[in-house]
Amino acid sequence: MKLSKLGRIALATAASLFIGFGTQSCYYYTEAYIIVTGSQYNQVASYREQNQTGVLSAAPGNPLSSGGNNPIRALLLNGGRYVYVLNEGTPTYNADGSIKWTGATISLFSIGGDGGLSSQFTVPSQGRGSIRLALATSGSYLYVLDQYQPGGSDPNTTPSSTSVSAATPCYDSAHGVYHPAGDITVFSIDPSTGRLFLVQNQQQQNSLGTPLTYFPIGCGAIDFHLASSYLYTAEALDPASGNSQVVYAYNASSNGQLIQVPGGAQPITGATNIGVIGTSSSGSYIYILDNGTNSIFTFTQGGNGLLSAISGGSAANAPNAAGMTALTTDSNSKYLYITDTQATSLGASGSVIAGYDITGSSGDLTPFNLNPANSTATFPTGSTPVCIFEDPSHQYIYTANAGSSNITGSKIDPNTGTLTNLSKGSSFTTVGTPTWCLYSSNTD
Repeated sequence: MKLSKLGRIALATAASLFIGFGTQSCYYYTEAYIIVTGSQYNQVASYREQNQTGVLSAAPGNPLSSGGNNPIRALLLNGGRYVYVLNEGTPTYNADGSIKWTGATISLFSIGGDGGLSSQFTVPSQGRGSIRLALATSGSYLYVLDQYQPGGSDPNTTPSSTSVSAATPCYDSAHGVYHPAGDITVFSIDPSTGRLFLVQNQQQQNSLGTPLTYFPIGCGAIDFHLASSYLYTAEALDPASGNSQVVYAYNASSNGQLIQVPGGAQPITGATNIGVIGTSSSGSYIYILDNGTNSIFTFTQGGNGLLSAISGGSAANAPNAAGMTALTTDSNSKYLYITDTQATSLGASGSVIAGYDITGSSGDLTPFNLNPANSTATFPTGSTPVCIFEDPSHQYIYTANAGSSNITGSKIDPNTGTLTNLSKGSSFTTVGTPTWCLYSSNTD
């Protein structure tokens, strides 16, 4: 049969549309670069995430030295081309109870177009025992949470005293000595290079009348989190009031200064062992995970930065789960996911992800499909998960797992929040003893 010219054009158009749609449906590309830090060999590594399957493959040049000892956290600079790695350092206790820190640095890495990492520089924090990083909403400032303020003649040693004083108010029961309180070190960031420049404390001075190079906090720093323009710091003890399990609120101003909110030292009533502070992706709720009571405390943020507990205040962790280490929500803040190091039911996986429905109007948390006869509130993951996030395509959840030295991926059901295995395998080997994970969606 001979087609008319018009018919041939129509047939060619239909064929091209078919090919185009077919190609699009089978088109594979890198969705994100996933960065993982590991403490076994002090390393950092990058992996490429495939959009269609969620499968991870190592980027070129993996792994690299983290630039110090005991990398404990990592943070991505706005724009997705620079990542900071926080090396806590290795502590050694001296005979007098003082602590010598080795390899405590903040390292900057650039992320190449293929996801490979390149070391740029390292700088020290002002305090010792640095445990957390946070980034200002503007991306202009980097905050570092230090367990101990600087003091003494050796910049790498935390001093000790056999008696309590203004310089050493924090008791170390394991060694029977007192140490300095904690601090937050603030750096301004050069957005074009990622380089860090120390911000001085314009509100407080040392004995010589010069500005402090840090912002003092209390004893027993645990975690901190930036929400809107407020920085919330969880501490084990407030020396002024004697309250334990306290969250401080600081106004993180546009010039890098931290100003404590009046009345900002808020005891978390009922909590006995806070481990994590985090927020929902919408910013509507602030979560505090308390392993002492195995509970999740949910707060909203007031206009003055103070926290207000939702009605009911706290929710129990999912049935048969304990040892909460990290949290994330999906992009729509419909579901909350928490990593647990322990599943206490007989025959269950050693570690799990607990899932919760978030009630939009109230913020109440309900474990997924809670049924006493057949609970599906938890999902298996690798051993001892330390971090969790939803990928930028909103299809997958990943955890990095210290006990099994792997990354576990799961597919999200957007209608129920349920997690299932990836179609092409869900476990990916990574650096030894992972400590943190994050992603960059900038893959151009």
